[in-house]
Amino acid sequence: MSNKSKKLFGTIETLIGIGTTFTGDICVTNSLRIDGKIMGNIKNSGGVIIGDKAEIRGNIYTGYIVVCGLVEGNITASEGIELLSKAIVIGDIKTTILSINEGAIFKGKSSMFEKEESCSNSNKKEE
Repeated sequence: MSNKSKKLFGTIETLIGIGTTFTGDICVTNSLRIDGKIMGNIKNSGGVIIGDKAEIRGNIYTGYIVVCGLVEGNITASEGIELLSKAIVIGDIKTTILSINEGAIFKGKSSMFEKEESCSNSNKKEE
């Protein structure tokens, strides 16, 4: 993880552990780490860490995300997306900052938006 993401995830407040399968949408306001399986959308105004054993099948809306596992769905992150070397993302991504480490697999299209646009979009989704 980058220094920026380490600062963002000082304390993980919600954890979905290995061996846990959750079906349905998740809404969390603070940091979230997923090491299990999620079948549904994730809405998070803070940050999300997807562990190397995690499998997500759904769309993710967050501030910042670090992916090391599998995500099948679209990702929208207002602050940034970091794909680590074991990450597999199948879907479209939209963010202001994108970092893809060597070895990561990304199948989809990416688009960037201005920081002001991301803030106004985040506020619209929360209303």
